[in-house]
Amino acid sequence: MVTVEVCIGSACYVKGSNQVVSILQDLIREKGWENQVEVKGAFCMQVCTQGLGLRVNGKQLLGVGLHNVKETLEREIQTALA
Repeated sequence: MVTVEVCIGSACYVKGSNQVVSILQDLIREKGWENQVEVKGAFCMQVCTQGLGLRVNGKQLLGVGLHNVKETLEREIQTALA
C-alpha cells in the first residue's frame, strides 16, 4: 500500500491543496490504484516556501505546485508501487 499525504494546513490550502486531493483521486481512479493507494490529510509539513506539502510513503516532495502535481504524483506513486 502506498500512502500519499496532502497538507491541508492554511498555507497549502490557499495554494490549492484541496484541488490536489481531487486531482489525486481522479488519478487513482484513472490508473486503477483504488486498492493500492491510500490518501491522507496532514497538517503543516514545514515546506510552505518550497511548494505544496506532499509526501509519498514518507518521502517529502519539493517544488510541486498545481502546474506539475499530476505528473509528479503519478511518477512517485508508480515508483513506489514497483
